[in-house]
Amino acid sequence: MASSVNIEFIGFNHVPQCNAWVDKFFTYYVVQYAERGELDLFIDKKPVIKLNGPVVWLTFPGPYFRFGRRDGGTWHHRFVSFNGKVPDSYAKNGLFPSSTPVIEISEPLKFTESFDSLLSRLAISTEPSFRTVHMLEEILVQLGEQPVGVVEEPEPVKNIRRIAKDIESDPFKDRDWRKTAKDAGVSYPHFRRLFHETYKTPPTRFLLLKRLEKSASMLRTGGNKIEEIAETCKFYDLYHFSKLFKKYYGTAPGEYRRNHMGR
Repeated sequence: MASSVNIEFIGFNHVPQCNAWVDKFFTYYVVQYAERGELDLFIDKKPVIKLNGPVVWLTFPGPYFRFGRRDGGTWHHRFVSFNGKVPDSYAKNGLFPSSTPVIEISEPLKFTESFDSLLSRLAISTEPSFRTVHMLEEILVQLGEQPVGVVEEPEPVKNIRRIAKDIESDPFKDRDWRKTAKDAGVSYPHFRRLFHETYKTPPTRFLLLKRLEKSASMLRTGGNKIEEIAETCKFYDLYHFSKLFKKYYGTAPGEYRRNHMGR
């Protein structure tokens, strides 16, 4: 049977109740499809993307990907993975749209039918016949035909970003984190997890870093004594401030002021 020798089908599966957590660099191309359900996606060090099916996300060589569920929940998952010169050309010419790795599916019945047809054929043989390759390309063409849109962040994540902006604008404000979580519409443990996933640090450390950034700015502009800066920036005392400042900036506040005054 005629085949395309420049593409290799590596793997495929259909998992109606997937609860995996994937954490890796990919050396090949994958079309990942959540027909329904929710999961988290991280690409390199970017903030979390909350996926809600029907949605496709593409994994491919280059970025570091983490995705799945770590809370015991599941989603309805399908995937097909492949590699070779032909997929390289797909990525180069945009048929495999790696620049838009998350794509919401507007016609899930049509897309699911096409995906299942490919999976059924691969279950018989993973030989890259022209018909099998054509079925893969049909899926990729459908991805390119989806309306352009942005994955909408859930309301709790939007609230987390709003809270972070408030911290940045007023780092000296005393925070009741449990009340803050309630205002965000989530439990305190869920608030801490969402904040950490979005900003890669707990909210308490985020607040500390913003206070240290403000103190560094005050040291550079001069005017205030170091003791006054420590008090203004809500540190317990001068010793506590100096210890934390040196930990994060690698130098004592006084030395930092001498080296950065006016900058």
